[in-house]
Amino acid sequence: MNRLKRILQWHNILMLVLFAGPFLPVSAQTEQLESLTATAKGHGMITSVVDEREITSAVVVLRQNGTMLITVCADLQLQAEGTWKASSSSPDEILLEITGGVLRGELTGSGKLLLTSDRKSFKQLTINAKLSDGMEITVTFAADDSEPPN
Repeated sequence: MNRLKRILQWHNILMLVLFAGPFLPVSAQTEQLESLTATAKGHGMITSVVDEREITSAVVVLRQNGTMLITVCADLQLQAEGTWKASSSSPDEILLEITGGVLRGELTGSGKLLLTSDRKSFKQLTINAKLSDGMEITVTFAADDSEPPN
């Protein structure tokens, strides 16, 4: 009889977990960014050894498959493509790997994209890249609602 009571107790606990489980609170995990298309007006610079140009806007497209396309606009347009992944150190930081520009392999480098707290747009963009001829360029951009880049 005592053994039967123990079995019924475990049976009751199991039933309680199965039926009440969906209603119990579960710890929330950070929302993973799957894709983003954002345009921002702001201020920034494209800097190289021979030239410096002021950036007025930027378009960032992060695709679900891990590829990305970035266009920054000054009195010229610089386009970079490559891959992206979320940073493990900060949920609002996206790490960029530049693997090409208008032509594949003509631009290589890396960068960071800092998202807004709602993760629907971006605050800052920084890129350090090298053109196929060896010239290095730096892109710094801050959206209008954020602090100017250093």
